[in-house]
Amino acid sequence: MNRLSLRRAALVLWLLVVLLAVPGAAAQSGIAIGPYVQNVSTDNATISWATADGEVTYASSTTTAEVVHSYRHHSIVLRDLEPGTTYTYDVLGDGTDAGKGSFATVPEGEHPFSFAVVGDTQNTENPAHRPIVERIIAQKPDLVFNTGDLVSDGRDLREWDPFFRINSDLMRSVPYYPALGNHDRHADLYFDFFALPGNEAYYSFNRGAAHFVVLDSPGPHDPETNQPLTKEEHQRLEQAWEDYWQRQMQWLREDLAASAQAKYVFVFFHYPPYSVLKSRLEGAQELRERLGTVFQDNKVSAVFNGHDHHYHRAAAGGVQFVTAGVSGGRARPTDGAPLPETVKYASVVTYVQVQVGPEQAAVRVIDVDGKAVDSFELRSRSD
Repeated sequence: MNRLSLRRAALVLWLLVVLLAVPGAAAQSGIAIGPYVQNVSTDNATISWATADGEVTYASSTTTAEVVHSYRHHSIVLRDLEPGTTYTYDVLGDGTDAGKGSFATVPEGEHPFSFAVVGDTQNTENPAHRPIVERIIAQKPDLVFNTGDLVSDGRDLREWDPFFRINSDLMRSVPYYPALGNHDRHADLYFDFFALPGNEAYYSFNRGAAHFVVLDSPGPHDPETNQPLTKEEHQRLEQAWEDYWQRQMQWLREDLAASAQAKYVFVFFHYPPYSVLKSRLEGAQELRERLGTVFQDNKVSAVFNGHDHHYHRAAAGGVQFVTAGVSGGRARPTDGAPLPETVKYASVVTYVQVQVGPEQAAVRVIDVDGKAVDSFELRSRSD
């Protein structure tokens, strides 16, 4: 082992000792959420978990008692790791498996890898969610993306408990990259639980020959208020949203221009630009007008969306637009006519598996029973 490797190994050991020595960590009665790995790169990784910090039991004379918990969130960044190396970690050090997990850092240079895409995992106790997570675990992806609506109400801590419980075995070892959905509500809990690149609302990163971009298509949500907003207040909120959108679009153009050499570019956000739901055709059209041809102009390989609770794939200007918007809820009927851009659609619960190779990426859309719903290939942008 060379001196640099010895130094890195010593630093990692020190970080793990610090991790185990966090005041009160080992003395906690147990971990409430996690642990889980986030934001893994060639030499960094973030380990997150939450411990119980209090609870309130409440009831009325006519309702059953309910318990609401509060959590203390913990997050530690491990630095100066070796590329392409598997590490184990333990946030408790109490001899049990409760605080243990593992992760693999990203190899340097081009390399084959795989990722999974889920969406609309809201209603997390729905029977479809756990089987899909189990299938993803069995396929051993290197990373997972969620196109938004992780839970039904991101402000409600009770919604996050089952989400993390169902995803526990997956997220202990596989980094999880979400996009904000309308049900996530830009809640503080969302930003507390996830350690993401950039400003965490929209961000990008590279892996091998691929560039990944996660956008915030809904934008900031109106603040909670017990009073109706005045016309002037509505106008200020609309202007704030417009300013936010324009800043994000400027960032997106610059980000894609800087990634022109990537062999693949994958984009993720919640609202689909193409829909076959009658009630959402107008909104999808407005989104296409806002986005313009930025994806086509920059030769994006594929765009993944949620929101519509069914499967739909459209192709426009060489870009594949994939809506796989139900991995935890129930599939809804597709009540609209196919669009000119429509390639395939089906009312079915799905997730997406992508195998990225040196010259092409293979995309498979799989239902909750493990059957293929759709499959296609994406050629390297260098071809």
